[in-house]
Amino acid sequence: MKKCLLIGCSNGLHIHEDFSKVFGSEDVEWINLSGGGFGNRYITARLFEYVDDVGIPDYVYLQYSGLSRIDLPLDLKVTVRDYQYQIKTNRINWVASGGRNGSWMNCDMLKRTFAFMYDITSEKNYHYDLSLHEIFRGLELCKTLGIQYNWSSYYDYTNPLNDITRIDGVVDRLPDYIDMSNHVGKSPLNLAYEIGDVPSDGCHYSRSVGEQFITRNKNKFNL
Repeated sequence: MKKCLLIGCSNGLHIHEDFSKVFGSEDVEWINLSGGGFGNRYITARLFEYVDDVGIPDYVYLQYSGLSRIDLPLDLKVTVRDYQYQIKTNRINWVASGGRNGSWMNCDMLKRTFAFMYDITSEKNYHYDLSLHEIFRGLELCKTLGIQYNWSSYYDYTNPLNDITRIDGVVDRLPDYIDMSNHVGKSPLNLAYEIGDVPSDGCHYSRSVGEQFITRNKNKFNL
């Protein structure tokens, strides 16, 4: 059976169902490791964890997230009380910031950590490069291991369409070291604006948009 690995943020929580609708599920296992609130470090790290712990998948789709999001790898024995955005794997308890103005601001324990990582009084992008490095690492792992893959981001980093995504991170251009050859194209959130199905929170596009994004770009997926 073909194993297809899908990883993203909250916009990817049901993406396995969308892929199954468009490409079918006969002799295919759609494995979804997406997590709400997470950023690009988590997305790439879960790919590495899967390869190390399970094996090399037949296909990978990485839908990268906000550049301002910081993901913390805590010891498995550590649990952040009353905090939704954490996922324990075989190795780590991953904890998501949710972005510069994210969910961490409502958690006393995390405020004592993330407050030293963010300057919420400015629009500084001093760690966007670290998030872009994670995209590079994820793509290069797939290329090194000969894995068929595609990638995108939930919004266009160079053309965010609202204040929410601008806060999630914007750059003038993607660095030359990021391989665009297997990029799917337009982001799903930008597609949502194009077709008039704009999410009420400015971030979480509808399931219909997610399915349309895959359908419209079906011939670009290396499946």
